[in-house]
Amino acid sequence: MFCHLSRSGAGERMSPAAVRRVVERCTGEANPLAVGFSGHSLHVGAAQDLLAAGVDLPGLMQAGRWSSPVMPARYNEHLRAMRGVMARVRRGKGKRQ
Repeated sequence: MFCHLSRSGAGERMSPAAVRRVVERCTGEANPLAVGFSGHSLHVGAAQDLLAAGVDLPGLMQAGRWSSPVMPARYNEHLRAMRGVMARVRRGKGKRQ
């Protein structure tokens, strides 16, 4: 996802440490109080955004290059719980009269 850029075009992939420095710099510029973000945060956030957009698990696994559904499922536990049947019934319960 991240690679070195030069006048001749894209180069090799950036190291995890280089990605972390870029993310830390960008989040710090956007919000000086933002701490604890990393390249991994982007991976988790992308998985959550894809699920929120309606992408199914096989599509999510392909996009994130996961060979197992374990990690994308873990990253999206909270979102799936908010969309679950019980959550929908609970939200709808307050609207009925």
